[in-house]
Amino acid sequence: MNIILFDRDLRIFDHQPMAEAAKMGEILPLYIIEPSQWEAPAYSARHFQFVIESLEDLSDQIQGKGGRLFYSINEVEIVLEKLLEAYDSMNVFIHRSSGLLEKLTGWTEENQQRLFIYGAEFDQVSAKAFNKQFQSYRDEPCAEAPAKIFVPKETPSILFTDMKKIHQFRVKGKKIRFGQQGGESRAIETLDSFLEERYANYVENQQKPLPSSFSSSRLSAYIAWGNISVRTIFQRTTEKLQSCENDDEKLQLEAFLSKITARVRTTCNQPEHKQDTEVSKIKNEWNEEWFQRWLEGRTGVPVIDAAMRSLVKTGWMNYSLREMVTSFIANTLMLDGQKPSDALAQLYLDYDPALHDFYVQQITGLRMKKVKIINPIKVGKQIDPDGTFIRRYVTELEKVPVEYVHEPWLYPAFYQLGYPPPIIDVIKANKLAGQRFKSLTKKDESSGKNGGDETGQLSFDI
Repeated sequence: MNIILFDRDLRIFDHQPMAEAAKMGEILPLYIIEPSQWEAPAYSARHFQFVIESLEDLSDQIQGKGGRLFYSINEVEIVLEKLLEAYDSMNVFIHRSSGLLEKLTGWTEENQQRLFIYGAEFDQVSAKAFNKQFQSYRDEPCAEAPAKIFVPKETPSILFTDMKKIHQFRVKGKKIRFGQQGGESRAIETLDSFLEERYANYVENQQKPLPSSFSSSRLSAYIAWGNISVRTIFQRTTEKLQSCENDDEKLQLEAFLSKITARVRTTCNQPEHKQDTEVSKIKNEWNEEWFQRWLEGRTGVPVIDAAMRSLVKTGWMNYSLREMVTSFIANTLMLDGQKPSDALAQLYLDYDPALHDFYVQQITGLRMKKVKIINPIKVGKQIDPDGTFIRRYVTELEKVPVEYVHEPWLYPAFYQLGYPPPIIDVIKANKLAGQRFKSLTKKDESSGKNGGDETGQLSFDI
């Protein structure tokens, strides 16, 4: 039997495993819900909601070609054992982006079954080699969806096709009402709307909290869950770029493609990170009250609170805000970064493990000890000068004059607003944090360690 195991590749177009498997005849398209994965700290109900929406769209497309999408709620090894009992032998087709790759490699080798892995491989290559390989990948024709899909009439009882069972599976956290919906169809619609008009102010609006929610491509969640391939995005954008006559329009799209390339390089080229015990030594003792106030948007620092409240509501914010809230909890408040990292991962609808870990480590100094200690009041004034973003999400401040919206504690009637004072003096806290991190840098310099990082200055807005 030819088994196609979906994971973070929830689409039918430019899906090489499906295209190749279908050439061999009957196939079994399968998505396995592993309880162990969904119990992990970084995953939440909003991710599962997005996956369900993606599966519903994928199922419709497979049915439109005469097939069915099968599901199982179990650990992957158990499902494969049952399939092997039913079919005697199997060819397993997966995409290289699959989080199941390591398990499948071990299981297929041990059980002498064939595993076919598709997708570009860029791991641990030089910048020159990456550029050459990525160019080759993005220029190859996209894999067309099969014209017809044939699936087995009988399958083992461990599989099912009724989505109701999936809806009954419980994952920690709450769903969101105002986030993007998953699915390949919606991914294509989002790309279309970006290339038709939204890209016009892509560069100008990148750092602006509200304008960026329109001008950014908003494809990050669709890329993270594989609703659309990077190759599809690259080729469609290149076609649009070639038809542009305006130099400014070309600049916008070239910047976008540059970010797409940076994203691929970063997610594919990161060595395994080990916890830096020296950084841990300079952190404050854990303060659960501070953490909860940060998570709920009640720190008393308006732009931080607006960012966290918007993230809870929508599942997205631009990189400037991501950088700021991460720096605030880990570098200004000097709390251990792991629990905040997991909390942010649960909230980001576009959570991608490799990308998320990279930028958290980069911001907090775990990767290169060059931390980004950000003054959120100063930066808030730069990216949201009139306080529009703050007023939208911190409604306690919606009637505060512009000159006070970033520092409401200076407002004469502050204590009538019902908004908390800052949990910490940001200037003093940042100065102390700088001194602590500087002591680590001196240690590294004396020991001859190099803290540089080739991709340290990348931004991940797309």
